[in-house]
Parts: sequence; C-alpha cells; structure tokens
Amino acid sequence: MTLKEKIGNHLDQIKNLKGVENVVLTQRDGNPIQSSGVWFSKDEIFSVSSATSAIYNIGIHLHPDDLKYILIEGKKAKILIAPLKNSYNSPLNRLLEEQRIFEDDNEFFIAITTLPNVNLGGIFLQTSESLTKIKRTLITSGESFKPPLIEFDSEQVKQMMESFSVKEDTSKEQHLSTYSLGFTEKDSLQLNQILNKFSLAIPDLKHSFLTLEGGFVVSKIIKKEQFWYNSLESIAAMSYSLFQTSNRCAWLLKKMQVNTILLDCENTFQFIYGIKRAIFSSYIDKGKYKLGLLRLIIPQFASQLDKVIEKASVIEDYKKTFDIKKLLGELIIK
Repeated sequence: MTLKEKIGNHLDQIKNLKGVENVVLTQRDGNPIQSSGVWFSKDEIFSVSSATSAIYNIGIHLHPDDLKYILIEGKKAKILIAPLKNSYNSPLNRLLEEQRIFEDDNEFFIAITTLPNVNLGGIFLQTSESLTKIKRTLITSGESFKPPLIEFDSEQVKQMMESFSVKEDTSKEQHLSTYSLGFTEKDSLQLNQILNKFSLAIPDLKHSFLTLEGGFVVSKIIKKEQFWYNSLESIAAMSYSLFQTSNRCAWLLKKMQVNTILLDCENTFQFIYGIKRAIFSSYIDKGKYKLGLLRLIIPQFASQLDKVIEKASVIEDYKKTFDIKKLLGELIIK
C-alpha cells in the first residue's frame, strides 16, 4: 500500500464519522497532501488549503507555543483546524527527535468540515486515534512533502503573459462604497462600561477588545497582562485578519459567513465574535468557568456591543466616483 493510500484510509475513517463532510490534510505552506470528502474541483482543494493555511498560520502567530485547535462556526457548518502535533505520544516524539524529519513542529494540520449540529467533543475523541496514525505514517515515511519547483512550458508562459495584459479602458470611472462610523463620547463610554461589566462577569479574563475594520481598537480592557500599545494593536489587527480569512474559507466551503471563532490553547481560550463591522475578541484563562458556560455568557455581551455600534452614525455614499487618471494627476508634486 502506498503512502497516499495509507493516509487516504485514515482520512476516510474520519470522513465516515456522522456529521463529517470533508477532511483535508495540509502542509503549513498550503500544499495539500490528501483529502477525503466531496470536492467540486481540484482548484477548490487548493483554494481551501490556501485559506486554511492562512488561518492556521495566523493562529500560530497569535499563540505560538500552545495552540491546540481553531474552531470556526457559522449557520451552515463548523470548520475545525488542528495541528498534528496534538497527537503526540512518547514513542512518536522520540522518533521525531531522533530522525529530525520535521523541521517545524507545526508543519502539518488537518481541516475538518462538519454539519452545524455536530458534537465536536465526540469528533475529538473519535479522531484522536486517526490523527496519531496519520502522524506516525508521515514520520516513518521519511518523505519531506515539499512541493517541487514549478516549471512552465512556452505555452504556459504565453498564457501567463497574456493574463497580465490589463491595459484597457483606462478612462473607466470606479464606483466606491464609502462609510464612516461616528462614535460619540457617550458611545465610547457605553462600550467601556460593557467591557468593564464583562471583566467582572469573567474572573479569568486576561484582556478583551473591540476592533473595527482594519484592526483599529475602539475599546479595550486589560486585566492580567500589561501590553505595550503597539503590541495590543498588532494582536487586534491579526485577530481581525484571522476573522476575515476565516470568512473567505467559510464562503469557499459552504457559502456562509462566520459567526464565531474559538482558538483553544493549553492554558487559555481566545474567543472572536463578529458584530457588524467589528469583532469582539477575548483572551480568557482556563480556570473557574468551563468552555460551555463561557459560550453562553460571552454572546450576551457581544449583543450589547453590537447594539452600541448599530447606533453609531453610519454615513454611506454609493454615488461618488473618481477618475483614476485625474486622481494620480493631482498627486504629482510640482
């Protein structure tokens, strides 16, 4: 049996679990290794692998040492992204250290798409053995799985060059949709009050923030950690990027929008809730409150924040146009 067939069999075991729709094993750089499930085309496999790889890498950036899995939830499905490193056991670890096959501990991950009402606890229990077998198969194979350098023949080069021929109708006007959110002093005070109440309701809260499009922090509270301003801004921007990329992946898979994202780590949870043109993100230590209770409490405060943002004045103008040539001309310094 070939390596591809062995991995395929393990993925099929996960795919056959009740409620599981698709399973794909991917390298961290977005190179798909193997998949099981219903796919519409080869391009979709690469698109989903690329999107999940981006999500996975942002998750590792936010939680470099202890990320266990990322759970993305929408109305139509749940998407679980988990590194194979979570399937550790002592014999595999020793073999890993001796052979030094993996240059990166986070080299491979698996993405599972399930129906929205699936009990993920059961999925975790039933897939743990399969993940361990997949990891053992990869390690003992001795293969690197690094994609080969891509070579193009003359016809492919010609097609690529033609695809860059975009200089046409340069006088075309572009239509933009613009908006701005106007937060009054009262709005800002309300947002801060809601976060203060949230911090009292969650004793194990480390920090929480409300981030608008582009990663701009409009309100925050820090309880257990002291951040430099730029550090918090970076975390907020990466968290917003994670949410946007997850939306893209969810649309590719199920034509749906993401409602919530959970990043489960060894000692903490990070919850991200989408609200209007913003996200509500919270880092919480694992302690007094269990995951199920937190998933009941947090949406109540997310809903309150949503109402404040909804009241903020929104100015939209869909009729404005600009001439790109005129705009560039005005930028010339004389």
